[in-house]
Amino acid sequence: MRRFDTNGNPLGDVIEVTEMLQAKDTHRLDKDWTEVVLLGNHADQNTALDPYDGDPAQKGFWLATYLYHRFYRLPENVEVRLLEGTHARKDGSRRFDTISARRTKGVFAQHETVELPNGIRLHYIYDEPMADTSHNRSVSGSIASNLSTCAVVFQGEMYGVLTGRSWTIEAPSFGIPFGARHISVHIELSDDYPVLPEGYRQFLRYADGEQDQVEAKDFALQVLENRPEWLVDLIHSMAPNSGDSSDEIRSRLQDLLNKLRVRATSPRVDDEGDLDVDLGSGRGSVEGGTSRNGGNGGDGRHKPDDLTVVQTGAQMARMAQNMERAPKLIPLDDALEIEEKQIIGRAGRYYPASGELFINMTYPAVPLMQEQLGREYSQAPDPEVMRQMARGLSRNSMINRVGLAVVFALAKRINREWDEEAMGKALQPESLSLAADNYFDSLQDARRMLGKTLKLKRTDGQEEEQESAIA
Repeated sequence: MRRFDTNGNPLGDVIEVTEMLQAKDTHRLDKDWTEVVLLGNHADQNTALDPYDGDPAQKGFWLATYLYHRFYRLPENVEVRLLEGTHARKDGSRRFDTISARRTKGVFAQHETVELPNGIRLHYIYDEPMADTSHNRSVSGSIASNLSTCAVVFQGEMYGVLTGRSWTIEAPSFGIPFGARHISVHIELSDDYPVLPEGYRQFLRYADGEQDQVEAKDFALQVLENRPEWLVDLIHSMAPNSGDSSDEIRSRLQDLLNKLRVRATSPRVDDEGDLDVDLGSGRGSVEGGTSRNGGNGGDGRHKPDDLTVVQTGAQMARMAQNMERAPKLIPLDDALEIEEKQIIGRAGRYYPASGELFINMTYPAVPLMQEQLGREYSQAPDPEVMRQMARGLSRNSMINRVGLAVVFALAKRINREWDEEAMGKALQPESLSLAADNYFDSLQDARRMLGKTLKLKRTDGQEEEQESAIA
């Protein structure tokens, strides 16, 4: 709002108040200071606690959390203190420490920094759970939020911060399919990295090209490929053990992809790219086989052979190089993990960057198929064995249907009428859910397996009853 003095002259945003306060003798004048006034909507609004007048509502320590997710480090000669009522502790003023400062003080269970050849520094932090609570261990002594975060850091400030659900749903693309609630990743750019802060320093833009906004996901592949070994082991330890035959199903999906001859998108050399590459002698290149004079000795040089980026844990395609790889199938039963991936009421979510497919095993198609098989084979001599088989067959058929939906969506890459945007729509959770709903086509194979194993025919009339219900 533009303000004016008593003579109608416009006032700036900064007012020199020294002379005004000398007469009042209410403020210290022996040191420089700045007073910031937050203007509310009415006289009763406490803008230090409720800056938006309840729309949206803010926690009492919003200011401490804002600073915590804003400044990654402070200059050595700067100390910030928060007075009582502006932080998460109950009394007294508290010193503000940045994430970087708390890391050096040993607040977090484990952390490691990986420096890349292009000057980017990747900070990996593990904040272990605190006893039987829903908090991370860093909540002890914290004056702000203790949620894990992912952000881009430039010149000591954090941009594009992901936290809470926003982070857990994106984390698999960064190679963190499990445990994102306790794992933070910060991508720190060098001071001369070609980016420019926006006027209010709310976000970064690339200095070149169309000056797109910089986001953490732009560096997801680097984060995935440079994860420390201890972090990879930690993530694997947090993975659920579902007991489903997902490996066998994945092998069949890979065979199908090989037959369809769907090629993966291969990286290309770009002089303006972020990564330094060398043909070298490892995977991705072979020794030159024939010299100019027709001999077999070659000239010692290498030629590109297979430039496909090999994803961690990805299953190799056997029939041809650069073939698309089958998704890694990850069934989820835990309600919290299903919520984190935002697939409540959805069949699954696929992450192309990491090749991981998370499948919601509580999706209605699973219990509906299990229930029908239970009715049809209710006369089994051992009902418990029958129920366990029905459950396993229902779950595996669900995994297979969702996996097939992903495979056929990837197969659209060979169709020139389908671009990447169209493929992306086919891989959305809603599209996968439609494929999962048709469990009726899976019933016959399940019946055949149950009948062969239990030496039992299904109860008459159940199939007709089901078909009538569908009609």
